[in-house]
Amino acid sequence: MHQNDVATGHRQAVLQAVDHGFEEAVAFLRQLIRTPSVNPWFGDKPDVTGEGRVQRVFRERLEGLGAEVDEWEPSAEALAHHEGEPGYFADRDFTGRPNVVGRIPGTDPAAPALMFLGHCDVVAVGKGWTVEPFAGLRKDGNVYGRGAADMKGGMAAALGAIAAVREAGIALRGDVLFASVTEEETGGMGTLALIDRGYRPTAGVIIPEPTNLNVAPLCRGIIWGEITIPGRAGHIEITQPAWQEGGAVDAIAYGKRLLAAIDETNARWRELPEKNHKYMAAPCQINVAEVHAGTYPSTYAHDFTIRFDIQYLPAELDEKGGGGRVREQVEQLVRDFSTGDAWLAEHPVEVTWLVDADCGETQDQEPIVTSTYRNARELGLPTRIEGVPSHTDMGLPIKAGIPTVTFGPGSLSIAHQPDEFVGEDELREAMKVMALTVLDLCGVA
Repeated sequence: MHQNDVATGHRQAVLQAVDHGFEEAVAFLRQLIRTPSVNPWFGDKPDVTGEGRVQRVFRERLEGLGAEVDEWEPSAEALAHHEGEPGYFADRDFTGRPNVVGRIPGTDPAAPALMFLGHCDVVAVGKGWTVEPFAGLRKDGNVYGRGAADMKGGMAAALGAIAAVREAGIALRGDVLFASVTEEETGGMGTLALIDRGYRPTAGVIIPEPTNLNVAPLCRGIIWGEITIPGRAGHIEITQPAWQEGGAVDAIAYGKRLLAAIDETNARWRELPEKNHKYMAAPCQINVAEVHAGTYPSTYAHDFTIRFDIQYLPAELDEKGGGGRVREQVEQLVRDFSTGDAWLAEHPVEVTWLVDADCGETQDQEPIVTSTYRNARELGLPTRIEGVPSHTDMGLPIKAGIPTVTFGPGSLSIAHQPDEFVGEDELREAMKVMALTVLDLCGVA
């Protein structure tokens, strides 16, 4: 249903309901921030780690809206038939980390259903904060805290939009669903479990990650990897014999060469069509994020390890829907780097793959794209259609045939940083766009 088919009175009623319920939405966001949900990958502090507590908050909110709630703990064993596919990790433990889905039924079971899909896990706090990361501080038109932008703000906006439709007394033909999943920040296995459970909202999925209120029908995939170059420790202040005679091997010297080879690869990638997209401002690259080497100032490093992040686009998906082709490109880089080196021939460079989280693209003409964009523009927002340069959970529903976009308040540039925040004005506007899009895609009974 196009928005012009929805009565103006319904649209005005739901916009007024958003304004009326805005303070409740802000209060709910602050409650979410005050309920820490750091993904266990990032540490084991029991007072802030794990998603179970915040999922109880979501469940209570959904039940308060009259939703039918489905809650379950995913299982790596139960999902083992997805081994080798993006989003599956055999070592993940979901004990006390459930997924929660709420469904508000429409009047027509055959009508299209719309889902808001968000993740409740957040990254570690890190250093550099000037405000308390789990206090939910409200100041100068912003709400601060870990997860404020990524993505508890967007999830609070989505639930606020659903609440506004309910408050306006508008009956919908199709179902509205809200899903809060775990394990997004480290690969997306929570959403894999959601899709595996059979959820297929035919009107599509809106992922309220921070996009500055732009509509994103595209997200890049990410690959995390690790490369370790072996060396041999030895006294750095003396002349060492050849390595064949037991002498030291400087792993850092090899590491410098590897970093130079990565720079050369990135320069080539910048010119390749498959590494670029019209909705992306920058090409896909190998970004080195961690470097580890050495144990003592007077000793040659016995190894050199980097950890890195690579982005990839739908044009490079492999036969399993993941980044296998890109991983092979990096493995070829390492083979080329090692060729002709006697030390590395006997002591091979090790490549370890940590995460492969897939990408996805929805066609511009899909109603979930056109409706979200049109509603934002008609509200006077400077919304653009663009891609998400990082990973979101878009790829898995798109792979399952579900049209999906990312749209939400806040900025990705603030996500994962100290003093993370979301602006209240963007939160309110996101609620309005989402509520109008619910009317469009689910239809008014």
